[in-house]
Formats: sequence, structure tokens, C-alpha cells
Amino acid sequence: MAETLQIKIEFNSIEDRLLLRISEGKSQACVEYRLWLTRRFVGVFIKAVDKLIEDVLASDMQLSPEALEAMKKFQQEAALAKADFSTSYNADTVGCALIGEPPLLVSKLKIKKKAKGRYVFSLLTSENAGVHLTVSMDLIHSLRKMLVDSVRNAEWIQPVSLAVGQEDKTTAHVRFAS
Repeated sequence: MAETLQIKIEFNSIEDRLLLRISEGKSQACVEYRLWLTRRFVGVFIKAVDKLIEDVLASDMQLSPEALEAMKKFQQEAALAKADFSTSYNADTVGCALIGEPPLLVSKLKIKKKAKGRYVFSLLTSENAGVHLTVSMDLIHSLRKMLVDSVRNAEWIQPVSLAVGQEDKTTAHVRFAS
């Protein structure tokens, strides 16, 4: 079985937070990270991702605001067409080793550019513990969609623009093969 990365976001009404679950590895040897995301952090994250997407597009070409919005929507649709939102999140059934039990409370986001259109997203606690994800633009668009859908499902009122596409209330989990 190929190495896989799966992401699932669940709303916990008692905590009033989103639980971000990330599993990676093969079914026989996988690890799962669990992270709490607050409303404030989700707003910061979505704004940072939107700025990153705009900066990447603006660095490639000069675009009018209308063309920039059209390119963002096109890029998002292309990325979401590649994502697998139908496969069940399987970390529970294969017994992945847990990192972050109880889940880590994320309070900081750091983004660093790597080579070939990849970025490192560091999701960190106030003590700088956390997870470093190497992500492509496709995964960035998918993760953004999952967060927006989770915010809507949680019925949070977020002071950020949720537009880019017409996100709907799909199940917030995704699987990527590497």
C-alpha cells in the first residue's frame, strides 16, 4: 500500500473547537496527529491561506482583481477535482499511533516556502510543539475548503471571506496518495 495522508476535521460542540486529525503512513504503520483549532485560529488560518494563494497567483502574472478571482476559483476547482473526499478516514480502524492525546491546542501558524511549489505549514502551540506539514497548492485548496465547510457546519460566524468557490456542506475529510 502506498504512503497516504488523510485529513479529517470534526466539530466538537462541547469544546466549541474543531478537531483536526491528520494520519500518515501505511495501514500497518501509521501515525495520527490530533490538534484543536479555535475560532480565532481558523480565521487566521483562512486569511493566511487566502493571502498565500493570491501572492502565488500575483507572482506568476499581473492580474486584474476580476481575473485574480477567476484564477483562484479555477485553481481551487482543479485542486478539488484531484482530492478524494469519498474514502473514509481510516485511522480509527487501523490503529494508528496517536500523537497529541489529548489534542494539542494550536495557537500559531508559520508558513515557509519550499522548492517546486510546496510549502511547510507549521501548526504550533504556544510552547512551539506541533506539526509541520509539507503541502502542495492542491492540498492547500482542499484544506481551506474543509475548514470553510467545518466552520459552516459548526455554525460559527467568521469575520473572514469564505468565498473562493461555492463551498458546500460535504464531509470534511480527504485522502491524498503520495
